[in-house]
Amino acid sequence: MVEKTEKSDKSKFDLLQGFVEDYVRGKWEKEQKALKLNLEENDRFDWAFDHKEPNITTLTRVAAVDISYSKTKDQNAVAALIIMQFPTMKVLYEDYEQDEIEYPYIPGFLAFKEIPSYKKLFSRLKEKAPELWPELLLVDGNGILHNRGFGCASHVGVVFDIPSIGVSKTVFAVDGLTKKGVADLAQESLKKGGDIVKLVGDSGKVWGAALRATDDAKNPLIVSVGHRVSLETALECTYACIDKFRIPEPIRQADLRSRDKVRDIYDNPQRK
Repeated sequence: MVEKTEKSDKSKFDLLQGFVEDYVRGKWEKEQKALKLNLEENDRFDWAFDHKEPNITTLTRVAAVDISYSKTKDQNAVAALIIMQFPTMKVLYEDYEQDEIEYPYIPGFLAFKEIPSYKKLFSRLKEKAPELWPELLLVDGNGILHNRGFGCASHVGVVFDIPSIGVSKTVFAVDGLTKKGVADLAQESLKKGGDIVKLVGDSGKVWGAALRATDDAKNPLIVSVGHRVSLETALECTYACIDKFRIPEPIRQADLRSRDKVRDIYDNPQRK
């Protein structure tokens, strides 16, 4: 059964790769390789964080980015940048970018689909409210848990030089890690909210960790290093941003608000 699932995942992966030309994928891989030279997988930030007492911190601004797509035409999208006060989770800043996405989702290249919209959002933030520049960025996607060790959370973190964390709802299959294998590991190891289990590949590399967000959460979050944040800090900060729901509040708000904008603009404009 596992083998069949892995073959099915690989077939879907190969099919999606065919949606862009070889020269485009080659250009993207070259850019990823160049940007990855700037990737830092250890803590390097201006705020203080006490691992023994995670509530003792000088961190004040946590942001998230997310994109929602129209149900009627999936090239039409709205990207959201939400900045929240930490730890109160009060929204300090929100901005949206209505965009037409050039490429569909290609596994391993999510950033190239989404980062053009994010560049517009961060450019406006720098102009309008530079004092609110994020101290930490949560990205709905993977960081180093990626077939080239440079997923969307790492890409965005490096491009904007912001400490970033990858928080995904699904497992990126790499180095022997599979959806079923991680699901079985999580069921065995994660008994209550806050429990974690590291995701170790066949090579022995630690790619990230599965985190049970709440006691009621059935499926774990997949947390990985983005940029300038260690896995230990990534896990503690992610968990600290979880309130009543499974999804960290900054990502949840970016998702909810961008989806609402999509409905207003594209799918149900008569709501206005």
